[in-house]
Amino acid sequence: MERIGIIDIGSNSIRLLIIDIKENKAHHQIENLKETVRLGSEVHTDGTIKEKTVAYALDIISLFVKLCKSRKVNHIIAVATAAIRNAPNRSSIIQRIRRETGLKVRVLTGEEEAFLGYVGLVNTNWRQDGVMCDLGGGSLKLVRFEKRLNLQSHVFDFGAVSLMERFNLGDLPAPADLAALEDFLAENFAKVSWLNDEKAIVGVGGTFRSLARVYREHANYLPDITDGIVIPAEEVGKIYEMLQGMSLQERRSVPGLEKARADISVAGVALIHKLLEITGSSELTVATSSIRDGLFFKHIYPRDPIVFNVLTHHTKNLIDYHDLDENHLRKVSNLAVTLFDQLQELHKLGSFERRLLLIAGLLHELGVVISVESLEKHTMYTIINSPLRGLTHRERVLIAFLAASHEQLFLAGLEKHISQGSLRAGDAEIIKKLAPLLQIAHSLDRSRDGMVTHVQSRLTPEICEIYVLGAAKADLETKDAARRAAAFFKEYGTKLTITQG
Repeated sequence: MERIGIIDIGSNSIRLLIIDIKENKAHHQIENLKETVRLGSEVHTDGTIKEKTVAYALDIISLFVKLCKSRKVNHIIAVATAAIRNAPNRSSIIQRIRRETGLKVRVLTGEEEAFLGYVGLVNTNWRQDGVMCDLGGGSLKLVRFEKRLNLQSHVFDFGAVSLMERFNLGDLPAPADLAALEDFLAENFAKVSWLNDEKAIVGVGGTFRSLARVYREHANYLPDITDGIVIPAEEVGKIYEMLQGMSLQERRSVPGLEKARADISVAGVALIHKLLEITGSSELTVATSSIRDGLFFKHIYPRDPIVFNVLTHHTKNLIDYHDLDENHLRKVSNLAVTLFDQLQELHKLGSFERRLLLIAGLLHELGVVISVESLEKHTMYTIINSPLRGLTHRERVLIAFLAASHEQLFLAGLEKHISQGSLRAGDAEIIKKLAPLLQIAHSLDRSRDGMVTHVQSRLTPEICEIYVLGAAKADLETKDAARRAAAFFKEYGTKLTITQG
């Protein structure tokens, strides 16, 4: 197993990721640390970074390097972004880091930073098209992508920290300063002609994550995860209006808003609000990806860092990293989808629900990473909270409850997700219709030896006959599947028989 560290020296903070990578490239984060340093803020009039800030940054980098050594990291990737990139004393800082910590730091260009942010995003997000808005402390990177392909990009040399300082927005902002900021943003965004044609904005960076947390707290939103959350534009406007009327001390008490970001929050949210206004977008998608994800994917896939399919990659990654029984999971998933296709006349569901069933089949035992006791609860929790990328929140929650229902229907807590979160009225009916199919499929590989190779269904108004086919008798599987008849009848009002063909 390889263990890598990624140190990202940003304008606002310095971050460390430590990731385990198995021989089959399955990966898992074991550390994710951050320290706010403000390299982009503590500068002299000529732009050089002040000595006390450099010394503080060196202390943090040194601690991160020591942690990497204690955690037996094999390889450290270290990069620096806008603050050091733009500093006249950047060479001396980089040399000093190398001399005092032994760490070789690569200073990224704005274009490299934008590309790495794009790689991280399209490898982890469900959006296929849109504009990535990667807002850092000292720069803003915009990347327009379509069908996950990078079409155009633009880099601005301002970010949340530099805007806060330039327009004096750290404490209670003056209306004139806010107006000046909004005019400045409108003037700069007008230079990017293709922004007017885009509606899907995907936000990356700490300011977006903070905005999402504030929204989640305000709305009491479920699930309690940031990645992939969709925030209506009008809610962004309300949060912006709230923050601009607060002093710094008041902002530090806003639920969900990180105290270290309270001073830059007005400038950051003003930028987001203006971007939504310019593009005419009705909503904002927030992603938790970063250039660190881009660096990671470039490390494991150096020739082509873009994964073919986001959901497929991350589903298989969970299976491989946790050493789950992939043959069994694929068998259950395939049998469930086969039943879905053969019984379409009965359930009358479509491709959206078919995809839910396929993924639920692959992950229906993910909860074993916690315990086989109360497996349904652990499976539901783990799917919702695991790094399963490529799904909307609604899809993730539906899959979690469906997978948890592989033995018996599990709907505990579902109503809260309907009233407070991403699920819709009627989504419980989707789970109820799909659960019997997953339960039958699970039973048909009860011995986990692939005894059942195929099923053939025959449907009449009164009865559903499922013929079990295989190379040998599957008595255990047939009997176990037959006990699903009651649940099947309860949902469909149709008698179920299981027969070996």
